[in-house]
Amino acid sequence: MFSALILVPVALILWLMFGPGGVYTRVDHGQDTVILIEKGSRHEEIIKVLLDKKLIKNSYVYYVALFLAQQQGKLKAGEFLIPEHATPYHIIRILCCGRVIVHSVTFPEGVTVADVVEKINSLDNLKGPISHTPEEGMLLPETYTYVYGDTKQSIIDRMSAAMTKTVNELWEKSKELGLYKEAHEIIIMASLIEKETGKASERSRIAAVFLNRLKKGMKLQSDPTVTYGLTLGKIKLGRPITKQDLRSETIFNTYVIAGLPPSPIACPGVDALKAAVNPLKTEDLFFVANGNGGHHFSETYSQHTNHVNAWRRLERNRG
Repeated sequence: MFSALILVPVALILWLMFGPGGVYTRVDHGQDTVILIEKGSRHEEIIKVLLDKKLIKNSYVYYVALFLAQQQGKLKAGEFLIPEHATPYHIIRILCCGRVIVHSVTFPEGVTVADVVEKINSLDNLKGPISHTPEEGMLLPETYTYVYGDTKQSIIDRMSAAMTKTVNELWEKSKELGLYKEAHEIIIMASLIEKETGKASERSRIAAVFLNRLKKGMKLQSDPTVTYGLTLGKIKLGRPITKQDLRSETIFNTYVIAGLPPSPIACPGVDALKAAVNPLKTEDLFFVANGNGGHHFSETYSQHTNHVNAWRRLERNRG
């Protein structure tokens, strides 16, 4: 009788540890599984998550695994990836000591602040509202990582800080060259470069064209400034600009205003920012699309006119 009383709990413990669904028995749930543990979750709530995902068989196994792992009160909140065939003991170790899932979001160069806000608001794993945004151009488009529970505003703040840091570093170099009167003009110029070309090899040459025109007192005549003046970066124009658009009296239209626009027309990337302070040494004053994704550059208006005519013939041939 006495032996039986001893054997029963021993058998129960062994079953909880090594039996079907036991602490050290792999649970075959078919695939890696993502689980979410909210901040402040009680054990009962964590158990429900694990049961719903079929990662454990019962609550007893959970508590035994927790005891054996010596992690009572040490479980973390966040998103976790549970490998296929993980044991309950392994799962508890992940919840206390494992790395939470890290997400990433990429913002392409040339987006507007409105584009960034729309993208961030579409992400499910970020919390809270965006309470404030900087002015146009003041967010650095790159790839940013985040974890579940980070705030939407925190992404905006990191992008803003990254832009400020990058521009401050470039401003020190720019002051030596005397290219701009203030650091903010670097962002404005870079935004024009970003919207004018997608070819890395052209950025510094387009910077040279704009700076050459400024030195001569010529209007920049940048088509993207016309578009931005009409939309303010909040909507897509959805059509080619017209001759009437070129005459639109907005504060951004560089066919109408002299010098740089009063603020950026997009959020430029690092390469465009670097190009703004590293212009090529050329006498170019004009550029026009060449039909192959790049541009023809010209020093004289007559050369430019020939390139424009060639571009128009190409457009007509393409219908």
